[in-house]
Amino acid sequence: MSRVLVIGAGHNGLVAAIQLAAHGLDVTVLEHAPHPGGASTSTAATLPGFVHDHCAAFVPMAAASPAIGELELEADGLEWIDPPTVLAHPFEDGRAIALHRDVEATLDSLARGGERRADRAAAGWRAAMRTMLPLATPLVESVLSPLPPVVAGARVGAGLNRDLVEWTRRLLGSVEALGLDLFDGDRRATAWLSGSAQHSGLPPSTTVSGAFGFLLQLLGHSHGWPLPRGGMGELSAALVRRAEREGATIRCDAPVRSLLVCRGRVTGVLLESGEHVEAGAVVTTVNARVLARLLPPGALPGRLHRRLHRWRSGTAPFKLDYALSAPVPWAAEEPRAAAVVHVAGALEELSAAAQAATRGELPRRPALVVGQQSLLDPTRAPAGAHTLYVYGHVPSRLDASDEQVTELIEAQLERFAPGFADVVLARAARSPAQTERENPSLVDGDLGGGSYELDQQLLFRPDPRLCRYRAPLSGLYVAGASTHPGGAVHGMSGRGAARALLRDRRLRPWRTLGARPLSR
Repeated sequence: MSRVLVIGAGHNGLVAAIQLAAHGLDVTVLEHAPHPGGASTSTAATLPGFVHDHCAAFVPMAAASPAIGELELEADGLEWIDPPTVLAHPFEDGRAIALHRDVEATLDSLARGGERRADRAAAGWRAAMRTMLPLATPLVESVLSPLPPVVAGARVGAGLNRDLVEWTRRLLGSVEALGLDLFDGDRRATAWLSGSAQHSGLPPSTTVSGAFGFLLQLLGHSHGWPLPRGGMGELSAALVRRAEREGATIRCDAPVRSLLVCRGRVTGVLLESGEHVEAGAVVTTVNARVLARLLPPGALPGRLHRRLHRWRSGTAPFKLDYALSAPVPWAAEEPRAAAVVHVAGALEELSAAAQAATRGELPRRPALVVGQQSLLDPTRAPAGAHTLYVYGHVPSRLDASDEQVTELIEAQLERFAPGFADVVLARAARSPAQTERENPSLVDGDLGGGSYELDQQLLFRPDPRLCRYRAPLSGLYVAGASTHPGGAVHGMSGRGAARALLRDRRLRPWRTLGARPLSR
């Protein structure tokens, strides 16, 4: 049987399908939902004419990823918007610090918005960028590449030279420690840096949160935090068009009940409808715990199956989408032009919110990620109106109503944007439980595919026997956010699983879709 099945039509599944179909394989993608896209979709969640990004929104990893770049999706109608003011972090006194694409503009913002040591904070960021910005491309390549990242890692090591040990220490530690080190103890500048680490759901005092926060801000300078014009659904639509042009078939409303295994080999899948779909190979993009449920007992070694079954989720976003009659009335100036706003306040408040959510408690003042897509993309809302994208990390199992969480989030918004309630036309709330109901692969509502603590990273994501995308069950290949290099929109695990399959069939994966340089 030459057919290959891909389970999941999110961006990783679509990237895998494109890679495989481009080499002449018979590829069918099976998607449980009525439409493709997974977590990279857009919805009309509030009012007609307002386009809201459902999960993913700003995608710096897509700008840096060879798996996306080599597809040249612009030829399939995709248009990127590159915000000049990437993000802003306001404080309660009406000041803020912004990350701009331009380093000098960022240094000016640090000097204006920091504490008394603001000049030293700006000097610290200047020194860091002098060292690390020329290495942004090999650094992100070493993060995204299949393990071990020998070539990219060697380039980073050679570029850092005597600073290699120091920067390794910094990035493996917490973002709080990294910020206090870089900014000479400036806690406001450290809060600004720590806000980016919140995208991972890790508290700022947690090991490896330094790498998450610093890398995202470095990408803000080197590649930007782009968004697709018209909504994230436009990225998925472009991937679908490319996959179908290469000959792949995409079947929606086709949820998989289980994988079929015979004599130590995957032979296809059983759909919830009762249909058997035969295949010579299967690529899965589902969460590790979902994969454990799909496999029959004994299909994988017992210890590996238990590892998948016990895969830990991180905290989960509680999402609010708003239709607004006007832009958000931020008290500080910088957020009024920023694509993303981190509403978390002082470092102590940000840390307290993250730690509460990690302990299973609802934060009194949630740390929020706010997206202002319509400021840059007028196709998202009717003329003069705006959308707003808001989420805060909360425990995946909430002991609170949607109304209670919404009240806390809106009180936090009002702290930094007095009069926010006056511009709200409509809102839509989505709890972690609802997120999982809509997409069962987002277990516990966790968009990241599992916690990013150190024991679930690199070769342990999800297990040394799976981190390079090939399972110890013949014909089974794994991708998705639960595999290295984790969540975010980059397509690297989909590409990696496809290339592993092509190598096993003695095909040359680089001949049809050769990798291009990471930078654009």
